[in-house]
Amino acid sequence: MRAYDFSKRGKLTLYEYLYRCLKEDILEGKIAAGEKLPSKRELAGTYGISVKTVENAYAQLLTEGYVEAEEKRGYFASKVECCAQGVSAVPGFSPARDISAPHSFSPAQSASSGYGVFAGLPGEARYAEEKWFADFTSSNTVYEKFPFSQWSKVMRETLSYREEELLRTAPFQGVRELRGEIAAYLYRNRGMQVSPDCILIGAGTEYLYGRLLELLPADGVYAAEDPGYRKITKLYEGHGASFCYVPVDGEGICVDALRESGASVVHVSPGYHFPLGFVMPVGRRQALLSWAGEEAERYIIEDDYDCELRYFGHPAPAIQSMDSNHRVIYLNTFSKMLAPSLRVSYMVLPPKLMDRYVQKMNYYSNTVSSFEQYAIASFLQQGFFERHVSRMRKYYREYRNRIVQYIKEASMPVREIKGGDAGTRLLVKVDSALTDTQIKWAAREAGLKIECLSEFCHEKKEKYDGTIILNYADLSEEVLKEAIFRLAHIFA
Repeated sequence: MRAYDFSKRGKLTLYEYLYRCLKEDILEGKIAAGEKLPSKRELAGTYGISVKTVENAYAQLLTEGYVEAEEKRGYFASKVECCAQGVSAVPGFSPARDISAPHSFSPAQSASSGYGVFAGLPGEARYAEEKWFADFTSSNTVYEKFPFSQWSKVMRETLSYREEELLRTAPFQGVRELRGEIAAYLYRNRGMQVSPDCILIGAGTEYLYGRLLELLPADGVYAAEDPGYRKITKLYEGHGASFCYVPVDGEGICVDALRESGASVVHVSPGYHFPLGFVMPVGRRQALLSWAGEEAERYIIEDDYDCELRYFGHPAPAIQSMDSNHRVIYLNTFSKMLAPSLRVSYMVLPPKLMDRYVQKMNYYSNTVSSFEQYAIASFLQQGFFERHVSRMRKYYREYRNRIVQYIKEASMPVREIKGGDAGTRLLVKVDSALTDTQIKWAAREAGLKIECLSEFCHEKKEKYDGTIILNYADLSEEVLKEAIFRLAHIFA
C-alpha cells in the first residue's frame, strides 16, 4: 500500500480521499486480494486523522465489495479484476497528483466540450473535467443572487397546502396552475394572449424540442440561422431531421434566402439573437410571418431565451403576439433566470398543433415533478419571479458597465464592443494578426475558456473574424477583472 498525501485531496473530504486511494490500490493490485488492511486505529494514527474517518472509508469499500470484513480480524481486500499498471482505476483520480490543480492541455483534448480525453483502458474513453480560471462560455447564473428566502417560502407553502396533489401524477401537459400563471405572465410581459390549454411544460428546452420534432411533418425541412445557436442543428441531426442554414444580416434571418431554401420550419431568436445580440425589428418580423402564411404547415419556432434581460426600455413583444395565422411556436425556460438545476421549460403551441399533440402524443408523461410545478406557479403568482427579474436586470446592467470599463483599462486592442443592450454576453472585436484559433489557444494557456463568433458560423465570414464572445453570467467581479487583463495580455 502506497503512502497517501492528504494535502492533495483538493475539495474531497478526508474519508472520500482515503476511500478513493484504497480503492485505487485494490483495483491496481497494489493491495493484493486477501491482503489485510491496517486496523482503523493504525491507519488513523499514521495519517493523523480520526478513527471515524477511516471507519467511513472502510464502510464504503465494504458496501461496494472492495473489502471483506471478518469479525475480530479486520478488513481484507476482495478479489477484483485489476487494472493495468499506470492506469488510474478511478476515472479522473490519482492519489499521486494534486486533484485541485488545473489539468494540463494537449492537442488531443476537445476544445469545445470542456473535457480532456486521456489514456484509459483499451477501447475506453476516459474523461476528466478541466479547471479554468474563468469560463466565458458558461450560461449559469450568479448563485448568490438566487432568491432563497422567497423560494423557501413557496416550497413550504406547497408542502403544507398541496399534500395530496403532490402525490398525484401530473397531467401530461403540466399542472393547470402553472400553465395558467405562465399564460398570465406572457400576457403582462410579452404581449401574448394564449390559453393555458396550449402550453406544454417539460424538463428542459431540448426535451420539448424533441417532442416538437415528432409533432411536425416528418418530411419538413428546418432552417437554422447562420450564425446561430449550434445546439439546434445537433438536435436536428440527432432526430434525423432535414435542415439547412440560412444567412443572417443585421436585422435577422434573410427572408428571401429562407424562401429560396425550401424550408418549412425556421428557428429564430428575435428577442435577443444568439450570438449576434440584436433585436429583430418589426419589419423583419412581419416579413417572417408573411413567409409562414404563404403555405400550409409552415411554422416559426420563436426561441425567447434571455428575453427578460433587456437593459434599455421594455422587451420587444414576442413574434407570437403578432401572429394572426397561428404559425408561431414559442419556447422559453425558467432555468436561465432562476437556476440551471430547475429544468423547467415551456412551449406554447398553436391550437392546431396542440390538438394534434393531444390526439397523437398524450401518452408522454410529464417530465417535471408536481412539486416544482406548483412551487414555480406560486412563485409567479406572488410576484416573486418578476421582482427577481427586475433585480437581476439592474445587477447585470451595472455589471456590464464595469466590464466595459475593465476592457478599456486593460488596453485591449478593441475595435468594437457590441451586444451589451441585453443578455449577459459581449461581442468584442479586436485588432490583431492572430487567427481565432490562435486566440483560443493563447486564452487556454492563460486559463481562460472563450468562444469566437466564427465558431457559430456554418460558412466562414471574414467580417466575424477576431470577435470574442464574453459571457459573464456567473463570473465574480474579482475573477472577471483579472481574466480581462489576462485576455488583454494575449494581444500585447
